[in-house]
Amino acid sequence: MHPLKKQNRARWYLKAAEGGYVRAMYNVSLCYSYGEGLVHSHRQARRWMKRAADRGHSKAQFEHGLGLFSEGEMMKAVVYLELATRAGETAAAHVKNVILQQLSVTSRDRAMLLADNWRALPTSH
Repeated sequence: MHPLKKQNRARWYLKAAEGGYVRAMYNVSLCYSYGEGLVHSHRQARRWMKRAADRGHSKAQFEHGLGLFSEGEMMKAVVYLELATRAGETAAAHVKNVILQQLSVTSRDRAMLLADNWRALPTSH
C-alpha cells in the first residue's frame, strides 16, 4: 500500500479511536506497533491496546495479556487472558493455563475473581 494511503488510514483510525470506537483503538495500536501510517511507538501501541482491551475488544485483551506476561505481570496477564478466552479467543486459553501453573492457588483464585468482577469501560459507540 502506498505510504500516503497508510498515513490517511492511520489518521482516520486515530480520529475514530479518540472518539471512542473500540475497534479503531485496536487498529491504532497495530499502526503504532508496526509503524504503519504512524511513527513506530511501542509505548503508544501498548497504551491503545490497553484502551481497547479495557473496553472489551477480545483480540486486544489477548494481545495485552501477552504483553503483560512478557513483562512478568502474571496476575494481570491471567485476568486479560481469561477475559479473552471467555470472549472466544481460544489461543488465549493455552497461554493462560501455562501461566496458571506458575501461580499459587491464592493468586489463581484472585485472578479469576478479578476476571469475574471485570466490567468493560464505556465506549462512545
